[in-house]
Amino acid sequence: MKAFIKTIILLLLLFLAESNLFAQPYDLLFPTDESPDSLTREVRDLHDIERDLAIEKLTREPNKVDAYIELGDLRRRQGKLLEAKRFYEMALKISPDNYLANQGLMQTHYLLGDFQEARKLMDNVIELDPLSLEEKSEFNRYRNKLQDEARIGLSIYEDDRDLSEIMYFAEVNFPGTEYRKLRTNIRYERWNFEENNIKQNVDVFQGGIRYEFNDNSSIQGIFAPEFYDKTDSINGFSFEGIAGTDNLKIAAKFGRNGFRENLFTVRNKYEEDNTSITIFGDLHPRTRLVQNISLSEISDDNSKRRYDTEIIHSIFKKKAPFMTASLRFYQSSYEFQTDTDGNFLNYWAPSDYKGGELTLSWERSIGSKWWWGIDTKYTFNRYRFDTDKDIEDSGAGATLYVNYKVAGGDIFASFGDRINSYFRERRLDIQGSFGF
Repeated sequence: MKAFIKTIILLLLLFLAESNLFAQPYDLLFPTDESPDSLTREVRDLHDIERDLAIEKLTREPNKVDAYIELGDLRRRQGKLLEAKRFYEMALKISPDNYLANQGLMQTHYLLGDFQEARKLMDNVIELDPLSLEEKSEFNRYRNKLQDEARIGLSIYEDDRDLSEIMYFAEVNFPGTEYRKLRTNIRYERWNFEENNIKQNVDVFQGGIRYEFNDNSSIQGIFAPEFYDKTDSINGFSFEGIAGTDNLKIAAKFGRNGFRENLFTVRNKYEEDNTSITIFGDLHPRTRLVQNISLSEISDDNSKRRYDTEIIHSIFKKKAPFMTASLRFYQSSYEFQTDTDGNFLNYWAPSDYKGGELTLSWERSIGSKWWWGIDTKYTFNRYRFDTDKDIEDSGAGATLYVNYKVAGGDIFASFGDRINSYFRERRLDIQGSFGF
């Protein structure tokens, strides 16, 4: 099964490379008057008609802004970026707060390589259009591409198993200057584990590189060795590829990392080789479906299989995001629950674990700098340990989010209390990002 999944990953990467090699230049997509065949001339005529209709709107004063935007969109699709920039700027002179004009000019500056200008315009777009938590996260991902960025953060975790983790990190992201599709990342993490007054430290040094063929296809490689008390190490890594269309994508990933189920697995330096395939797409402009299959091989010869299905739906009120609802079902199973002597393993490894989670999220902006959100969760689980008896548990929880925008960056904090698997957990996260 694992070999089959890796074969699919290799085919996916070949597809990504081939789609990039055979991409057509703008001159072929938008033919000139000298194009000989009739089909090409018909395509050219259709573009001329679209252009003429947009120009005709200029004679009607109320639609002048729309016409400038349409002409800008047309020129941007044709690759005539300087002309597109001029039309968007003409639209903004008439209507400075027009969302589509700001968005079009932002995309044009990005294609021209003017990252600083694109980032400023992206801030305008965020203020002009209310976004959901998921959209904000996606938007900020693109926003962070536009300049060198440093991030620092702290995460504090504890649960009712008497396990606690403190993790702090620092990372720097570098977008490509001459090669806009290329991006590099350097990150350091320090983990402090404690359970029943026993402690263990882990240092993770991470370096990654990402190449985006287009908005829908990318590959990424990360090397992340983990050092235990600055001596022994795990050679962690991951490799990921994504391909698809605007409405449907597939992501394949494989890698290795430390198996951090509890302090026992950390101190014994358990490793986990994992492979996953995720398919996600939009059933509706406000509804997304995500399907994930993951396979893990643990260094003690145990293995795990997991399947997740999630449906996410955004609810709008008066054309603004009001609430996001998410329903997730999952099922996983470990191959072994006991060691060779028949004793239960020193980590939680049920033979049949299944359940679901319902999440409702609300959010609200306060001015142009603050926004806050809260999500509530209800989780229900059922599992067993190599017996016919099912064990059930359920519970509710909530997480509060706060974000404040500062010059060139953001400060973000969240606090949550929720049930996870068979235990209850609490987590505090604080992060800050700063452009330079």
